[in-house]
Amino acid sequence: MTRHPYSSFFRGQAATLLLIIFLFLAGCAQKRIAPAKDAPGDAPPLNPAITSDSITLDVWLDLDFVATDPLFQEMASDFERAYPNVDVNIQAYVRETMPGKLRAALQVGDPPDLVQGHALAMAAQGYAEPLNDLWAEWGAEAEFMSQAMDEVVWDGVKYGVPLDIYTLVLIYNKAHFEEADLPYPDAGYTWRQLADDAATLTRADGSRYGLGFTVEPWYVFAWLAEAGGDVMTGDSFIGYRFTLDNTNNVEALRFLTSMARDGYGPLPTSRPRDYEDPRKLFLDDKISMFFGTPWDIHYIQSLSPDFPLGVTELPETPAGAGAASALGSTALFVPRGARHRQIAFEFMKWATSDRYALPMARRLGRYPARAWLQTTPHFAGNPLLKPFLFQLDAARPYRLDAFPEVERAFADAIKGAFYGADPADALRMAQEHADQYMQQAAGVGQQ
Repeated sequence: MTRHPYSSFFRGQAATLLLIIFLFLAGCAQKRIAPAKDAPGDAPPLNPAITSDSITLDVWLDLDFVATDPLFQEMASDFERAYPNVDVNIQAYVRETMPGKLRAALQVGDPPDLVQGHALAMAAQGYAEPLNDLWAEWGAEAEFMSQAMDEVVWDGVKYGVPLDIYTLVLIYNKAHFEEADLPYPDAGYTWRQLADDAATLTRADGSRYGLGFTVEPWYVFAWLAEAGGDVMTGDSFIGYRFTLDNTNNVEALRFLTSMARDGYGPLPTSRPRDYEDPRKLFLDDKISMFFGTPWDIHYIQSLSPDFPLGVTELPETPAGAGAASALGSTALFVPRGARHRQIAFEFMKWATSDRYALPMARRLGRYPARAWLQTTPHFAGNPLLKPFLFQLDAARPYRLDAFPEVERAFADAIKGAFYGADPADALRMAQEHADQYMQQAAGVGQQ
């Protein structure tokens, strides 16, 4: 049979076309992630929509979360095995420096993919990416404490995934109270008893004080909140109004600083992170009480298991039902303009899953903002954690860090009050600064 002169040519073209189609389909298949054989069975399910392109995921975490335990590096290794195309690059920074570092990265157009911080504050300053669509796909909002979810929302938009949650509690040395023949502080302990006991526990030679102090705004805010005060009202829809110099704030700051001036505790150093000083003094047997966090409880127990540690709720004030501890919460958020938004959100899911949230609590003393926290026997049954867990329901959120200029004025007022200024005058000056800031912001918004 005679072959058509072009038959060999067409067969060759067909073979080439088939090869091209095969390679195209193979390339499409490579864009899907097959479940890794060694991916943890209790980790979040893999997202098949994630590209197989090589990705370096730049993650910035609070140094306090990674300095003493490799949990997050372990999680990153698990994540890399599940998503073999992803290289997780964790960098850790001192928490207070991270907003400035992020602002600098955004200015040069090179933000990381994921950052730990106060998502609400970062969103208010324009540093964070909206995540409503990814939250809607996930459908896991009910698994988190409502208080923590409030701290990732700005203008009705979700900007992060809650990682941990905490309040301030009163931490005390049982042995010191026994030596002074004083009853332990309990849920009915009052501010007046606190001042009286601080005076009794303070030694005349200065070798021991009753109470430790800090000028850190969030910690001082707890004193104000416990007295029924607050530093701002409103919300992102109707607008915020600053209330730095209201009567409850003035009286609470006066009460706090007067104890320091009366010699019941050493004056705070006012250096960065001076909230760590009371814990050190406490462990050195130099003070008998301080306002601390659940992390402080974990730190003390880890470093000194036999320490005569006592913990109770913040002292009662005349504010009654209007009193509250200060609420704190950090989240993971995606910075504005980050390159790998979707895979960053997958990393958030892993970091907040029970597989890593439970060891974060047990190994780091950082308690997850998961709905089960207040009822899980391991935590709810721990007498040292009960005051923290109990206070969560009424704890007052601190949101002044959404307005850094106003927060700086508040911090200056605190320092001034400790070092000689009248609290009323100091807070009034801070309020005037806050009012000027709001007027300027309103003027800019109208342009």
